[in-house]
Amino acid sequence: MASVAPTINATTPEDYARRINNVKPFATRLHIDVGDGVFTDVKTVGLSQIYDIDGVPFDLHLMMNHPEGHFEDICALQPELVITHFEAPFDHQAFAKELRSVDIKVGLAVNVETTIEQVRDILPTIDHLVVFTGKLGHNGGEFRADCLEKIAQARAISPDLEIAVDGGLNQVTARQAIEAGANLLDVGSFIHDAEDPEIAYIAVQAIAEGTS
Repeated sequence: MASVAPTINATTPEDYARRINNVKPFATRLHIDVGDGVFTDVKTVGLSQIYDIDGVPFDLHLMMNHPEGHFEDICALQPELVITHFEAPFDHQAFAKELRSVDIKVGLAVNVETTIEQVRDILPTIDHLVVFTGKLGHNGGEFRADCLEKIAQARAISPDLEIAVDGGLNQVTARQAIEAGANLLDVGSFIHDAEDPEIAYIAVQAIAEGTS
């Protein structure tokens, strides 16, 4: 059964607090974005400004060129999972080994232009794959349905891999992602821009669970 992780993507501490408060009553898992303003043109709040919801596990999504330089700060946050980008220029294998040494799961994200063939050899070594279906670092935007074929391609290589979809998700596109085989929906604007974030969350969660 699939599930939903509300995305926290904020450029100011005030907006970060608003988004955390939006989902605090109902979130069972979070997806927290950190952008360095270089790898992605969006600079979010920094690692030192991040906090979670007590008792709610979270995935830390690092949209940055050299996450290995922030290892101690990452560990201090105690994420369940750290997601880095295939396209970022650093030693992925060495960083993954460091994460595993402190019992943090390893995730990889692929941007829309990256093919599954490019990451074929990496997939069996990770716990989680994020297939991007929108513009990296931006809330909302166009949904790239053509990227959903990557889910089946990745699953053929690593059948037990947890696969998330991130970018442009709403009730219509969430259903497409689930039908394509996603295990997790990373949902941002559809929840945070809703008149009632909890109702929006319940709507996509029902799709993820197959009850809607």
